[in-house]
Amino acid sequence: MSTKCKVINVLIMNIPVALFISLTAQLLAIAAGEAPGFSFALLGMNFCLAYVISFIVGMCLPAVPWGISFARACKAEPGSLKFGLLVNVIVNLVYVLVNCLILTWFNVCLLGKAPFWPAYPLSVLKMFIPIYIVGYIVSFLWNRPAEQIARKICHEE
Repeated sequence: MSTKCKVINVLIMNIPVALFISLTAQLLAIAAGEAPGFSFALLGMNFCLAYVISFIVGMCLPAVPWGISFARACKAEPGSLKFGLLVNVIVNLVYVLVNCLILTWFNVCLLGKAPFWPAYPLSVLKMFIPIYIVGYIVSFLWNRPAEQIARKICHEE
C-alpha cells in the first residue's frame, strides 16, 4: 500500500472508530452521573480530537506490524479470521490506549476541572474496557471496507 493510500485508509478507518468511542465515553459518563446529559457539542469536540489522535497514531505508531507479529506469535494463519481477530487485539489496544489517556485527561481534568489524582486514573480505568470493546468491534467490522475504499480511490488493487 502506497503512503497516499495508507493516509486515505487511516482517514476513512478512523471516522466510525472516533465517532463510536466518543459516543461510548459520553454515554458512560451520563450513566455514571458524571455528565448532566447528552451534548452534540461535546460529542463533536471529542470526535474531532479522537479523529486527529487516531490519525497521528495510525501514521506514526506501527500498530499494524505489532498486531501482525502478535497474530503470527499465536500461530494464526495469515488471511484467516483468527489472524484478523488477533491483529485487531493489538491495533485496537494501541489506538484505544492513546485515545483514552488523552481524551480522559481532556474531559475529566481540563473540561471537568477535576483533580488529576484520583479522578484521572480512576476514570481511565473505568472507561478503558468498555471503550476497548466498542473500538474492537467497530474497527474489526470496518477495517476491510475502509481498506477497499482507500485502494479504490488510489487505484491500488
